[in-house]
Amino acid sequence: MSEEPGYREHSEDDEDLFEDIRRFLAEQAGDEVYEDIRAAFQGARSFINRELRSMEEYARMIRTLERLVEEEFPGEFSGPVRARLAEMLYAYGLAHYSLLQQQGPIEVEVEPEPEEESAANRPLVIYDLWFPQDIAIEHAEDGYYLHLSDGRIDLSLYLGADPNERGALVDLVDHWGYASANTPPGEYQPPGERITPVLTVELDYEGSELVDADDHVDILFFDHNGEPIVRMHARAGELRAIIDELQTIGNDGAL
Repeated sequence: MSEEPGYREHSEDDEDLFEDIRRFLAEQAGDEVYEDIRAAFQGARSFINRELRSMEEYARMIRTLERLVEEEFPGEFSGPVRARLAEMLYAYGLAHYSLLQQQGPIEVEVEPEPEEESAANRPLVIYDLWFPQDIAIEHAEDGYYLHLSDGRIDLSLYLGADPNERGALVDLVDHWGYASANTPPGEYQPPGERITPVLTVELDYEGSELVDADDHVDILFFDHNGEPIVRMHARAGELRAIIDELQTIGNDGAL
């Protein structure tokens, strides 16, 4: 008969392994980790109170998180408690983001100098492009550009050597499908006399995200760091016009 498995004395290798495991767990769950998270969380809450609380985007995000909490724990929390949980989730997400960016906790007491502020990643610091009236595709030497303008802001999106290589058309088709199914049709505004925009934004396309905004949708365009820096307000009609411009390239082969 073979020996039944039983207790085996620990070797020196076992002891070394167990010591490594204990050290690893101590490092991961120690006071230093707690202090880092706590400091980042406090900094995030101060940043929210100072910069974000008055923004509609923040209120919309809190309402979204409240709905998520209610879906996960139906009937468990009263309205005020659910709102508090949503705010804590948002603050924790912002704190975690700051730690992942290896920036340390967000500064609370000291206002950053202008050059430091411009270099830091700031969530939802974006330009607003309202319902675009001017939409065009440019075929330049280095590739294709999608130009959008509301007469106040010009947005130039570099799409790459091939107009669809960044997935721009796929993203916009998805956005249009959602907008056409979930937002009422907006009144068409014929292009008026072009005025000089107060701002021109050039952006290398790195993807976009759609936000439901009741009677329209908001599209956040990301920069190379994954930060949303331009928000375009659009209805299904505007998105359809953009898609038509992009599809024209494939049909004609050239501009």
